[in-house]
Amino acid sequence: MAYYLVSALIGIIITTYEVLRVTSSAKLYGTVLYLEKVFIGGYVSIAFFILIMFAGAINPKWVITKKLLSIRAELAIIASIFIMPHSIIYLIRFIVLKLPKAFKTGVIPKLYIAYISIGIIAFFIMIPLFITSFKKVRRKIKGIQWARLQRFAYIFYFLVYIHILLVLLNGKYIEWLKLSSYTTIFGIYVVFKLIKYKNNKQAKLDYTKRVDKVKM
Repeated sequence: MAYYLVSALIGIIITTYEVLRVTSSAKLYGTVLYLEKVFIGGYVSIAFFILIMFAGAINPKWVITKKLLSIRAELAIIASIFIMPHSIIYLIRFIVLKLPKAFKTGVIPKLYIAYISIGIIAFFIMIPLFITSFKKVRRKIKGIQWARLQRFAYIFYFLVYIHILLVLLNGKYIEWLKLSSYTTIFGIYVVFKLIKYKNNKQAKLDYTKRVDKVKM
């Protein structure tokens, strides 16, 4: 609970500063400004989501996997809290500032509209995943329903990657280091996930064969 409260407090401070920055002359400097940019840019939340992704993809027998799985729900809650300022501020900018200007000038930046739209869809997919990460909420949901809901996490991860990709491509110049880093991370995740799926499928097949032999 303490971690949730601290995360929420950080989110409120960042959101408040962003509002003040747009509506007044408020400005941060130095390390504080750098940290604020890291949070509002969504980089901290993405780092948490990457840990959550790999917790469900790497070998469950590894010590690090067991540790990550034991706090996976908590990591998901913190990641969701940290992404709130990013989502809220950029949505307001889009609706209040960018969209009216685009309609007025007749110039609609397609790439910008694309990554904002994908970001909004990802955000709304995240909300039920975020809410059901709380243990009290999860206990009220049937296991099968919860498992089905969690499948939407894969769509969320995919949309997050596409969102990041389009954001980087929409810049004045392409940041190849960031682009290649995120592509490598998400690519490795897909590979690990496919390997785990294959191993689980083979394990189920072997179990079925053993059961059939016993019955015979």
